[in-house]
Formats: sequence, structure tokens, C-alpha cells
Amino acid sequence: MYPVGLCCDVLAIRCIEKFIVAAIGNQLHIFHQSTKKYVDIINTNHGDNIHEIIRVIGDELIVFGGRCLTVFEFQIKNEQIIVEKKSSHYFNDWIIAASVTPDDVEENICILFAHNNLCIYNTLTKNMENIWCEEKCILYAGFISIYNSNEIVIFSGTVFQEILIWKINTKNKYSSDLPVSHRLKGHKGVIFSIFYNPLLKLITSTSDDRTIRVWKITDEFNKSLQNFNWDNVQINLKTTIYGHSARVWRSIILDDDIISIGEDSLICVWSLNGELRNKIVAHDGATIWSISISEDKSTIFTGGADGALNSWPLVQNQSSILIPTLTFDEKKIPKHICYLKSGLLVVFFDNGELVTYSDQNHLPKDSFHLSRYQNYCIMKVSLDRTRIALASNDGYIDLFDESTTECTLQFSKKSERIMDSKIFSLHWLDNEIIMICGAQGRLMIIKINQDKIFQVESEFILPPSRERWTTAAIIVGNLLVCGDRAGSIYTFLMQSNNKKEPLQVFSRIHGHLGVQSFGIIGNKLTSTGRDGLLRFHKIINKDNNYDKCLQPLHRKKMPMEWVSRTLKTHDDFYILGFKEIEFMVYSLRLNRLILRIICGGGHRSWDCVFTNNLINFACIRNKQIHTLDNVSCSISDSLLVGYHTKEIHTLEHLDTATNHNIFVSGSEDCTFRIASIEKSYDNNKYNIEPLERYDGHISNVKSIAVLNLQNDKNCTKNIVFTGGGRAQLKIWEINIDNCKDKLSQENLTVIEKTAFMLRGTDKARRKTWLDNNQPFFMDPETRFMNICANFHPSDNNIIILFIACSDGFIRILLYNINCNNLKLITGIPYHHRCIIKIHTFIHEHELILMSMATDGFVNFWSMNSTIEEASLNDNDKYTERESTLIPFDKWKAHQSGINGYDFRRSKSNEYYLATGGDDNKVNLFIFTTAVSMTKQTSVQILTTWDSNSIHSAQITGIKFIDDNKLLSAGIDQKIVMYHYTYEESCLVVSPIKTIMTFVSDIQGITLIDNKDRNEQMICVYGKGLGVISINDESVNKKI
Repeated sequence: MYPVGLCCDVLAIRCIEKFIVAAIGNQLHIFHQSTKKYVDIINTNHGDNIHEIIRVIGDELIVFGGRCLTVFEFQIKNEQIIVEKKSSHYFNDWIIAASVTPDDVEENICILFAHNNLCIYNTLTKNMENIWCEEKCILYAGFISIYNSNEIVIFSGTVFQEILIWKINTKNKYSSDLPVSHRLKGHKGVIFSIFYNPLLKLITSTSDDRTIRVWKITDEFNKSLQNFNWDNVQINLKTTIYGHSARVWRSIILDDDIISIGEDSLICVWSLNGELRNKIVAHDGATIWSISISEDKSTIFTGGADGALNSWPLVQNQSSILIPTLTFDEKKIPKHICYLKSGLLVVFFDNGELVTYSDQNHLPKDSFHLSRYQNYCIMKVSLDRTRIALASNDGYIDLFDESTTECTLQFSKKSERIMDSKIFSLHWLDNEIIMICGAQGRLMIIKINQDKIFQVESEFILPPSRERWTTAAIIVGNLLVCGDRAGSIYTFLMQSNNKKEPLQVFSRIHGHLGVQSFGIIGNKLTSTGRDGLLRFHKIINKDNNYDKCLQPLHRKKMPMEWVSRTLKTHDDFYILGFKEIEFMVYSLRLNRLILRIICGGGHRSWDCVFTNNLINFACIRNKQIHTLDNVSCSISDSLLVGYHTKEIHTLEHLDTATNHNIFVSGSEDCTFRIASIEKSYDNNKYNIEPLERYDGHISNVKSIAVLNLQNDKNCTKNIVFTGGGRAQLKIWEINIDNCKDKLSQENLTVIEKTAFMLRGTDKARRKTWLDNNQPFFMDPETRFMNICANFHPSDNNIIILFIACSDGFIRILLYNINCNNLKLITGIPYHHRCIIKIHTFIHEHELILMSMATDGFVNFWSMNSTIEEASLNDNDKYTERESTLIPFDKWKAHQSGINGYDFRRSKSNEYYLATGGDDNKVNLFIFTTAVSMTKQTSVQILTTWDSNSIHSAQITGIKFIDDNKLLSAGIDQKIVMYHYTYEESCLVVSPIKTIMTFVSDIQGITLIDNKDRNEQMICVYGKGLGVISINDESVNKKI
């Protein structure tokens, strides 16, 4: 049993020339800065997390965390780095800061400990000299500055909201405590970090009070501050910076910038006077723990609680402020704008004038007067941005082409009447195909031939709606997909000459404010709307069967309310939209915002283009045309891709015929994610590769249940049930294409089938006249703690769901796969105790349910009669009612809550149940189940074993391995393997291996048994995720 993979907090980063060293757990992960690839992983064998990496003068690194400190030597040759351990040291106190001493002894290190004492330690002889400050208190932060060849200045950040500055002289021997030279007061919380810049004579500090404070050192008798005496200087507060919405962990000074990171997942760049220059949402809401700057000062590297290591370009003097750049007559009002491929900006004015402006000097080039369009005009640019089409209120269309040689705009097709009514909308389906929408929802597909003649290819009719015209359209093969102002999506078959009505109607799928755009990502269709959602759809091509051409999949919540457009580049897919007064650009590959521009909101004509990693944006604001040109969007790839941003509550393995190691997980961050474990043959480790994230839960995800529907070499299909806070249940269908050796997002198809809440949404709960149908009160804050799913014994199309609820009920639901219908059948009450775990098994055709709650009892319920009654009454009028069922047997297993369990059946039809609970106890029960002549079921315990001395905290995970091994995991971060035998009614259990994990707040363990690949691993999940390979090697290792 030994560790092979880890994804958790990145607590320290250090840039060394072309390499980045990151601390994860007790390991150093080394990456190449330009290639973003792994170079090496070094295990420090520390007993604590690494909290800091310091590069000293020369070729040494000081790595420390907790009470452990290690010195490494490194060499960089031929684009390679070699890191070797020099010495390791262990102390009795927590290390806050460390540095080399100013003397000539290379082996001396000065170490600041958590009780405000400095130790000068010789790493060779291990001699130490302890020097104490007169103020003995607990430190949360510290900084050591080498002032000159003899003096060391110590900055101590205390829990009493003060920064203490004191100094020592290495030439002196001290027999008494040293005085404090300065006390910096002002923070309203504990001090989390201190940074001192000796060149600027500035000190920055961060605190629990969410501020960054900048302190200035002055000396009225030594204005130049050359060789000043720390006892004579004045240190005054220069500015207090507000901007973070949570605790600020760290700040650094870089030239004329202050860069801060915090618990709110923000990177903030400030001027030295406290003015905000840039704000980046960096880690998808996760805490940012660490920061480092590349040696060329061009890139910021950050490590977060999501296990990600990200890089950000440190762009200097880049403004994101819009300015009016075009000059024109004040009497003219611009109505529409767009960019052409050459960079020309096209503007249409209210007087019917169409003008092009140069992208170089913003001066007008070409001008056309179109009197027909003075009162009403629709202007759209083609997909390749070489053509412009204008539509009028009397059915006319004008066409303009851009001359590629002269970069000018020319008439291509003068006014031609296409429709005998007002044209409400116009869309480019291709560079030669447009679609227009007229009165009464009339749609016309028009092809522009080589002679610039309009040919009507097809006509369709939109169903009646409040505002009957299209807002978006796309053509995929022979399928036309349209969206309207009511938020509905329609599909039409292009080859059908007779059928004008839509094949499919997805009513108000994007809410009531309208569909905004369509796009293509890989093999999926996307749609956006003003509901803040990016929806994914699958195009189904079936010969001679067009009843289901478009299949909705899942949705993704965007960090903007108005998702307007999608834009595809060679390496990314960008989402463009608005939130309040800001225009935003979101990278789908990086899952982060890359640009925010204050423009006034989305109710205006605007355009945005990407050219060579530069963004050009233009919009109409206050009757002026504002532009922002050549904004850099070059963002480096993540060196480590993050996973969940908060605790993982549940994790389940998905079996595949090709034995891909795929799992699904749910978290406190309200997301449900899919990832794979890929073996890295370079270093015999496993990488956790996140595949996709799915939104939809309004609270945490506590439990996941999986049922397989299909599993062959081509495809794996699973039904997945996710449940958690706010008594919310969601059902998903996950299809995996097994044809690839390594899976990616394109091999996944996830369909969000249906959802359920006990009392519905907030809108549904406001319908008070429906309350009479509720047979008993249901707490809206009820949590679904655990889900167990079984196929119906007589119908595989029906799935029976048993759900353990925090309000003391076991709820039973029926899900019909074909009808996609989920129905609540009954609720079984249990003494108002929170039910934590449930499990079902079949004994002689009897379906038995085990429940485990906070009272420490294991209860057994016979479910056959309940299921039969539900099946007989399987109709829409059958409503939930409270059941009178009681357990047929039970026993006391723990003093309090049962947090983890596992269950297996032996070959001799004996049942093994292992449990772990809040009382630190591990139990192993062996029992049998019997049915009497009167058909009464009973349970008989054959033997038991327990121990409460192996773990020192609550046990949260337990799992059977093979036929004679057992694993347990707890909050104490221990993973313990047991060997057990049961012979001649004697049960013998003994721990055989113990390892520690750096995954904190463990919530459980999951077994991945891949027999074809001869891989047997467990995933330990909680605040992070660890992968452990199970074999007979490496006892007492760290992960």
C-alpha cells in the first residue's frame, strides 16, 4: 500500500530560472515554465505539509513546513534541473520563516518560530542558538530581513493584531530577551503575512480584517535612508487597501505594484498608493494559498485550494477602459457597428449613412447613403466577416462585400425585395446563406449564388408566441436550429419540401428573455441565453428517423447574466456576455474570466473580435462609439488543472469494458464532476485528469448512486443519481465512448434527465393552495444524505430509489427510464434521527434495507410489501404518504453516528458488515438472515470485533479489500489496513499496515478494482483527493 497520486492544496511556489517548484503535501512538483510539463516529483519525507520554499544565494533551497525543514541543492544544465536533498531537520516548534544568516558560515540558517523566538541553526553540526524577543506571543506570520553583514531584522505578525519589529546582531551573544524596536498597530485581525522591500523601504501586511496595509519607513535625520539605524526611523501607515471580500493571505511588492491573494479567490494588483489596477478571479472560487513571480517579472504563478497551479501574464500598463475614438457629426447618431476581417469598423447611422473607419487612424474611408434604412435597419456581418447584409421594414435586403485587395467596402447586391412584410431578424447561416424572419413567424432560407442572385431555398413557420421572430439560428448538416424571443428552440429539416412546421420544440429552454446564439464545440451544439446558461445539445443523425434530431444534454452556469455570443479560436472556446454594466469574456478551456470591460451593459450595439491573441472591442455608448484595441488575452495553460474547490463528500467509480479509471464526485462546492486517473509512465505515478464539471445543484452534493445500463467496448451508459442539500435530487445519463485509449471531453455525453425537490422550487412553494396535498410537513432544509438505487425486480425499466434524509425519513422514489418520470412514493419515519447511510441486499427473494443513523443503531427493514404496493399503484394520481413500516431487527453498533460502512456476502451466505463512526470505533459484524415459517425475517449475529484505539478521531470511510482485508480512514488522516479471518466461529482481526495521507477532513474512501490492468487502488477524498495503490510494498509512507 503506497501513494501514487495526490490533488490537494498548493501551499508554496518558487520560480527558479526556467522552472517552477510547487509544494503539494510533502512533495515538491517541478515544472518547466515554457512547456508546462512535469519535470520531477521529489518526496521530502516531511511529516507536515510544506508551507514555504526559499531560494538562498547560490544553488540551495530551504523547504519547510510545520516542524520540518529540509535543505536541497539544485543544478541547472542543458534545460534540465537536478534537485538533491542535502539535509533534513526536525524541531519542537512551528516554523514561521527562515533565511540564511549574514555571516560567512554557509551552514547557518536563522529560523523564526511560532513563539517569537529566533534560532540560529547550523545544519552541519546541528548546534542552535535561541534568541527570544521580550514579547512572547503566538505568531501567524513573519519575515526575516538581512539588513547588513551583522544585523538581522525580524518582522513578527502576532495574533494580537500587531506587527513587532526587532533585531539581532549575529556577532553578539545574548543572555536576555531583546526589546521590540517598533510596534505597527492598525489591523483589526490576526496578521497573516508580512513583506518588506528594502529598496522602496516599504512594508506590506495582510490580515484577517480583509485589508492590505502599506507602511513607509522614514528618517528625518537621514533622508536618503542609507545605512539607517532601525531604532531611529519612523514607520507610518502610508495607505490601507480595501478590495478583497474575505481574508487576505499574502501580498508582495514588485517594482511599483502590490500583488495580493486571498480567500476570495482573487488576485489583485494595486499601485503603491492603493489604486486597483487589475482584479483576476483566479481559482474558480477556491482559496489562493501561494504566489510567486517569474524571474523575468512577466508571469504570476498561483496555487489554490482546488489543487491547481495557474499562470497569469503580468501585463504592464494595459488599460481596459473604453474611450470614444471615432469622430463624426454630432447630429448623426450611430445605430449599428461591426468589425470586418481586415479590421475595418463599419458604422451605420440613423440618417441612413453606412461608413467604414480605418483600424489604424480611426478615420472614415468609405461612405454609402441608404435612405431606405433611415427609420429601420438590421445589420449583420457574415461568419467570415467579409460581407454585410442590411434588412429593411418593407422586406428589402442590401448586400456589401469587402474587397480583400483594397480593404474597402463595396456594393455587392443593391436593394431587392425578398419579403412582402417587415423583416424582424436576419441571420447568416453560412457565408452564402442567410435566413430572414418576417411577419407571422415566416422563415426564409436564402442562398446567394455566384452571380449575387438571391435564391429562396426553403420556407418554414415559427409556432405562435408572444414575440414571433428568431433571435439566433444555425445550420448543422440538414438540420436548421432556431431560437426565438420567448427562449424556445425549434428544429427544422432542410430537405423537407412540404413540412414547414418544426420537428421539435423545446419551449422556453432559456427562460423568457430569449435565446442569444448557437455554436459548435467538438461534436456538441451549444446555445446561450439571457438566463446566464450555456446549454449543450447533441445532434442525433438517424437514417429515415427524424423524430429526435436534437437532444438536450446538460447546462453550465456562466459568471454572467446575459450570455450573448460564443467565439471559437484554434485552441479555445470563448463565451461573450454581460453582467450588469460589464462586458465579460470567459474561457471555456481554462474555466475562468479573462477580460472585463465597463461598457454600460448589453442593451447596445457592440462587436468583439480576436486577432492573434489580441481582443478588439467596440460599442455604442452615450451616442458615441467607444473602442478598446489590442488588449492581450494570452493566458498560459494551467500547469496543474484544479478539481473541486471545497470538500469532496462522495465519489463513485464508473466501470467500463475497456477498464478506464473513471469516477464521478460531488462536493460542497455544489458541483458534480467527472475525472479519470491516468498513469504517468515517466515516474510511475498517476495523474488525476478532470474531464468536465456540471452545475445544477443549489446546495452541496452529499451522495451519488450509479446503475449501469450498457457496458461494451464501444460505449458505456450509466444512470447517475446525485443528491444533497435542500433535498434536491438530479438524474443524469452518462455515455462514455470507449474507443479512445485516453478519454477527453469529446468522449463524454452527459444528459441531465430530470430533477426533484421535496417541496419544489421557491416558485412552486409560493403556490400555497397546493399545500393541502402534502400529507406531512417537509423541512425545506432537509438534506439527502445517502442514495441507494436498485432495478425493480420485475421491470428493469423502473429504478427504485431509497434515500436517507436528514429529517429522519427514508424516502422511496420510482424512476421510469423510458418515460423519464420520477415519482415520490412513500416516506418511512425513524425517530427524528438523521439517517446517514443506507444499503440494500436481497436474501431469498426478500429485499432488505439497512439504515444507519446518528443514534448508532443498524436497522433492518423488509421492503417487499412496500415495493409491491407502490408497483400496484404506479399511476400519476398516487401521491406520497407516510409509511407505518418498522424495522424487523436492529442492534447498537456505535455510541453515536455511523459515518462509513461496507458490506459483502461470503460464499457460505454469511454477511460481513464493517462500520466506522464518531466514537472512533471500527466494527466488523458477521451475521446471517433467516426467514421463519410465518415469513418473519430475522437477523442473527454470529460474531463481532471492534476497536476504538486504532484511530484517534472520527472514522469516515471503511472498505473491504479482497476476501480477507479491510481498510479504514478517519479524520486523523490515517489509512489502516487490517487482515481478518473467520474460521470455526472465531473472528480474528489485526492491523497490518498504516500510512498517513495529506488529504485532510477525509469524507470517505472508494475502491477502484481494475482486474484486467492488474490495478487495485483506493481513492481517499475529502479536502482534496489521494490515490493509493494497494499491494505489499512501502509501509508507513506519506501521501
